[in-house]
Amino acid sequence: MVVLAWIILVLVVLLVLGVGALVLFTARTARQVENALPPLGRFIDIDGARIHYLERGSGPTILCVHGLAGMRHFTYALLDKLKSDYRMVIVDRPGSGYSTRPPQTSSAAIFAQARTLAIALSSRSSSATRWAAPSPWRWH
Repeated sequence: MVVLAWIILVLVVLLVLGVGALVLFTARTARQVENALPPLGRFIDIDGARIHYLERGSGPTILCVHGLAGMRHFTYALLDKLKSDYRMVIVDRPGSGYSTRPPQTSSAAIFAQARTLAIALSSRSSSATRWAAPSPWRWH
């Protein structure tokens, strides 16, 4: 019985060490990726989430929200073509790209993400006001 307890203890210790090593490896890899591909835009804090966005051009605002591939692949062709006539605001979805999810939810559901972006659009906090200035959001 004592031998079995020692075996279980050793297995638990090995499991904890293995999980710890994976956590450290993941953190190191994420740091290396972020250093190699720094964010191109700015950040706004909304409802506890840190939302990454890129803003270019002037005129009526067009809000682009990427799919799962991220904004680097989907929006730059649009950005370059439309920034002369429109104010382009390109947002990383909460939990994607350089954006984080609000701490009160770990949900990746589209409704949770839409809620965070809706708060960004309707909020009157100083950071959200700066995001929406100088031209108002327009819905067509």
